[in-house]
Amino acid sequence: MSKVKIEAFLSVPPCSGGIALTRLLEEIKNEFAEKVELHFYRGPNPRAEELKLSSTPALVIGDLVRIMGVCPDRETVVAALRECGII
Repeated sequence: MSKVKIEAFLSVPPCSGGIALTRLLEEIKNEFAEKVELHFYRGPNPRAEELKLSSTPALVIGDLVRIMGVCPDRETVVAALRECGII
């Protein structure tokens, strides 16, 4: 099975939600290391424009924008990973 791509979009300078999301995703990476591929984007970038993201932090899992404007809790991220079939 291929890894599920997780993309985190963060502001520069970082906001409290972005800092919390970074910490949360590091925990997720440690727990599901063999099953996830983690990418962080900081500041404006073409990928955020492509996805039409309007606020940060934002979280894309697989090909779907899952969260935008807030840091999700751990259970929300794990549920999204479960929907992708890795748990």
